[in-house]
This record gives sequence, C-alpha cells and structure tokens, in this order.
Amino acid sequence: MENIHWIQGDPYCEAPLFRREFQIKHPVSAQLQICGLGFFRLYINGKQADDFECVPAVSNYHSVLGCRTSYPVWEERAGFRTYYLTYDILPLLQEGKNALCVRLGNGWYHQYRRTAEGEFLFGNPMLRYELIIREEDGSEIRIESDPETLWRESEVLENNLFYGETHDLSLAEKLEGWSLPDASTDGWKPAFPTHAPETRLMEQDFPPDRIIRTILPKQIGETPDGAALYDCGENITGWVQLLCEAAPGKEVVVRYSEELSKDGNALDFTSAGGEGQIQSDKFLCGEKSHIARPYFCWHGFRYFTVSGPAKPENVAVVHTDISVTSEFECSNPVLNWLYKTYLRTQLNNYHGCIPSDCPHRERLGYTGDGQLTAGAALLMLDSAPLYRKWMEDILDSQGAETGHIPHTAPFLGGGGGPGGWGGAVFLVPMTMYRIKGDLSLLRRSFSAILRWLDYMDSRSENGLIVREEAGGWCLGDWCTPPSKEPPKVPPAFVNTCFYIEGLRAAIEAATLLTEELPAVIPLRLQKAEEALLREFFDPDTGSFCQGENGADAFAVRLGLGDERTGACLIEKYRRTRCLDTGIFGTPFLLKALFDLGEADLAFSLLTDRTEASFARMMEVGATTLWETWEGVASHDHPMFGAAVELLFTEILGIRQKPDTTGYLDVEIQPADIKALDWARGSIRTPSGTIQVRWQREESGKQQVTWCVKP
Repeated sequence: MENIHWIQGDPYCEAPLFRREFQIKHPVSAQLQICGLGFFRLYINGKQADDFECVPAVSNYHSVLGCRTSYPVWEERAGFRTYYLTYDILPLLQEGKNALCVRLGNGWYHQYRRTAEGEFLFGNPMLRYELIIREEDGSEIRIESDPETLWRESEVLENNLFYGETHDLSLAEKLEGWSLPDASTDGWKPAFPTHAPETRLMEQDFPPDRIIRTILPKQIGETPDGAALYDCGENITGWVQLLCEAAPGKEVVVRYSEELSKDGNALDFTSAGGEGQIQSDKFLCGEKSHIARPYFCWHGFRYFTVSGPAKPENVAVVHTDISVTSEFECSNPVLNWLYKTYLRTQLNNYHGCIPSDCPHRERLGYTGDGQLTAGAALLMLDSAPLYRKWMEDILDSQGAETGHIPHTAPFLGGGGGPGGWGGAVFLVPMTMYRIKGDLSLLRRSFSAILRWLDYMDSRSENGLIVREEAGGWCLGDWCTPPSKEPPKVPPAFVNTCFYIEGLRAAIEAATLLTEELPAVIPLRLQKAEEALLREFFDPDTGSFCQGENGADAFAVRLGLGDERTGACLIEKYRRTRCLDTGIFGTPFLLKALFDLGEADLAFSLLTDRTEASFARMMEVGATTLWETWEGVASHDHPMFGAAVELLFTEILGIRQKPDTTGYLDVEIQPADIKALDWARGSIRTPSGTIQVRWQREESGKQQVTWCVKP
C-alpha cells in the first residue's frame, strides 16, 4: 500500500462515489487493500463487501497543528497512523467484467462543524486501494487507485458526525445500479490524484462497528408541529431506517434526542448537544419509495421524530462489535439495574474501537473516562482488542517534545487534568496486566510512561503537581455534586496521588519487564509522598483535605496516612450516608470501604436513594448512566460505571490470590452484606468462565458454590 496513489473527487464534494471496471478470466485469489477517508463503504459487482459501519477506525491521522482547537496545542504528536482494511473479494468476482465501487464520507477526517472542542479538518475525502488478482494460469493482475478510477457526486449532499446527513433520493434513482458492471458512466469523471497524508498505514486488525441488533420503536404521540414521536424504550446509538414514500418535492426529517420535554410531547435536545447541535437526518423524496438511512454517522438517542411522508421500518443499534462475557443478578434491584445500565452505556460509547465519553455531544476518547472504566470493561466484555487499539492511540497522542498525554486519544481536542487523564498511559496497561495477565501493553508503553513521569515532574513544585499546559485546564476530580460547583478537594492533591501511583507503577513495571529503571524515579516517589503528607495530611485528625470529596479514599488507595485515615473515611460516610465524590473518588471510596471491612456501608452508598446516587437515576427511568449525579448534562456517559467492577470482585467475591494476575488463581470470598439475600454471576477469564452463586441461609450464613468451566 505504501506506493499506491491517493485519489479524490472535487474538493467541494463531501460524499463522492468511485468505480473501477476490470476484466478477469479464471481467478484463484483476489486480495484488496483499501483505505477511504474519513469513512468508506465498499461494493463489488453491486454487493456490499462487508457488514461494517464507519470504517476505517478513527486514529491520529496526521498533524493537528493549524486546526482550531479549544484546548491549546503547541507541539506535535508522537506518531500518526491511518488504518486500511484487507478483503478477500474472490467470492464476489465473476468471469469477465467486474466493478469495484466505493462510497466516501467525511467521518472524522473532514470534520469542520461541531460546537465543542474545536474543528479538526484534516483534509477532503480521499481513497487509496490496491487489488491483486492471481489467475489460474499463474498470471497476476494489479489494479490500483489512479485516474482510471472514475468519480461523481452521490445522492448524499451533506454528512456530518455530529449533525447528521442529507440525501436527495431523486438523485439516488438516477444512480440506480451505479455499482454494477456495465453501469452507465455518464457524468463520471477521472479521479484526481492528491497528496498522500503524512502518516503510517496500518492494517485494521481489531473489531469494526456493526449493526448489532434492531429495535421496533413505539409511536407515543405527535409533536405540536405534527411530527410523529417515537420511543425506542432505551438509550442507544445508531439510526432510524425509514421507508420514504414516493413523493417528489416532499421532505422527510428525522430528529433525535435522549429526553422528552417536560410535557412529553416534544424532543428535549439539552443533554445531547443542545439546540445548537441537533442530531438529524433529512431525505428529499423521489418518484419511487426508498429505504433510507445515514451512511457515515451514528446518533445517540432514545426518542426521535419523523416529519414528512415516511415511517420507520426499524431502529439499528450500532457500535463496535464487542460481546458481553459476564452475567450478574442479585436480590437488590439497584445493583441489577446498575449492571445492565453500565453495559448499555459502555457499548453505546464504543465506536471506531475507542471508549468515548458520550456518543453524541463530544464522541471523544477521553483518557480519564476510558482508563476509569477499563477494569470493568475488561472484566465484563470481550474488550481487550479495543483497549490494545486505544493504547496505540494514547501513545500516538503523546507530545513529541514534552511527553504530555492529552485528554483525548486519538487527540481531537478536549480538556481534563494531567493525572486522572494523562495517567491512562500507565493505568490502562497495568489494568490489562491485572485482569488479563497480559504484559504486552506494559512493555509497549514503558518508555512512554517514563516520558510522562518526566512531564509530570516538570509540572511540579516542591513535589506536588500544580499545573498543566498554559491556557488549558488542570482538573483534579470531576463531576462531584453539585455539578455547578467545582470539587472541594484540591487538584494538586488528586494529581499528585495519580503521580505517586504512576511512579510506583513504573517501579513495578521495570521489575516485571526486567527493564532498567531511572535512578531518579524512587527519589521522585519519596519527594511526592512527603509533599502530599506535608501539604494535605492533618496530623491532629489523620485525615486528608478535611475528608472532602472522598480525599481519604485516595490516601487509603495509596496506603498513605495512618490507621486514623481509614477511620475518618468510615466515620464521615456513616454520618452523611451520601456520595460527595466525582468520577475518580467514587470507585476509590467504594473500594476502600470494602477493603476496610465496611461492606454494608459500601452497599448502602451503592444502592440507597440520595441526591447523588445510582438509585436516583434508576428511579427516574434512566437506561444509561448520566454524566453528572444531577443529570444536567449528557445522559450516556460511562465514567461513573467504574464502580461496577465491584459487583464481581466484592458482591460475588471473585478475588485474585496475592501476587497473581489474569484470574488464573482465585478465591471466592463474597462480601457479607446483611441487606443482600443472594447473588449469582460469571466472568470469562483466560483460565475459563468463573461461575459463582451464593444464597443466605435461615441462620444468616452465606452458602457459596462456584466452579470454573473451560
């Protein structure tokens, strides 16, 4: 693929079509390597060659310097890559004339309009392919993207990841059969050669996005302006597939939202981007009826409206093809809701093999959100290939000069903090090692971890991490209640905690990998621990930061403070009985309470109905997790789902024996929670599927059974 030309249509065309005819006799093999940016759809002799959606996967295509970014960018990234796909198209070929045809759309590559994080206009849609056919007589035919490939405009007039698509179905009628051999080439022109992007071409060897299932929506009324209003019954990602009637000159519009207005007769766009970024698809009707759907985007929604002469055939649920490898059920409805709701939220946020923050407003691989939920996802889903891919995005996104890990990977804008976000560079590989027993990511990332630690040291004063990039953010925790107020726990405390954890991880990794550890690392660790105790530990009470926002849980996680630190943590939450923690503090707090023998208190915080609680989300009918405890922003954010890992390690009690990884050697010790009568579930591990079931007997004792099935 390295020496193959890139081609394009006219720069003004957002969704060009391409076709190339060729003759063959008796082929015995036919391998196609192809990349279409931003997204492509491949057809051979009129048939789509796969069931993929939105390929190739998003990546750090090439330099973002010069793009309009809301977060300051002053240095080049460490690496750039673009993915191509390989197809065996022999089953689709025929003797004689054949046609190789492609649709292109903007995808992430030509993304010039959204309301958050900036605009990343890498270039215009472009195509590159190489087809090698071997004939029965031993001869070889090589066909590649060049001016013999023809192009023309498609019926897709506009396409945008955030806003949706506009199709002219009357033009689709004129293009009927365009991907078949011997189709008319009137209006088709030779493709233009274009400059190759400065990038490494890599084969996509991880799962694509697919239509996973379909839903039959229910009409629940009409809006005041006469549009039909539908409910999918759950918050999903995908699109509506319509049957548009034959109605020349008429227009069909589909609009999507997560929520309804207070009176229930209209869409409320607030949580998914607001009135300034409404997800919508538009179809201009033709003289025939058509099945219509968007080609180059997905939407995040539960409700939708249809105006014009059309009805929904079904709703396609679309995300990266990752399977569920766990089960969980217990006697508490909140925990059952939490398990299912986290899974739906996480899967909705898998697109292009990245773990995104939300599937509508931003759609970005935020490093804070992604590292937080990696443990739950790797335990509950067949997601290891996705995190291996995403780790490459993180490494490519690292600052070439400073070692800074940005807040999104691939880097496409967005703010955060140096510790909880940048720490993904060590947290994701260490989580992969802990859960899967796989050292490959840690080995691949070791030098990047050391460079990130150097960066963190350069942002420190007297051992504390006190700043990040000039003009940017330096968050500590995030989304503590109430969301309208910043966290009370100082960012320097949170970021220094992550720095300490990263220094310890580097020391552990050097031993595991038999790598040389820079002598400065242990010295920095000692300095940071001393600084944290000096600045934030109260020797009179044993508490850190007055216990605000679960600060003592951060310290317990690191083994800092003294025996009073855990006691302060317990006393506070026994007294308040309510979460005051953000995305990092929440899982740290709950895990600390379980570790301190306070399973009943941890269970209460997980399940009781308070202003900041999962029970409140369930009570109001949420089917995906919210970005904030109050529900004032996105309603499809997985980050608070990090705590779901505890359903398996604590409620079911599937624990790894000391100094082991990969769940190869486990002991089953369910937490003894008085308010819980039974629980059952399973996880798939490298050693087999671990199944656990326990029931409380009349005596109050737990009766536990478990097994490992190959």
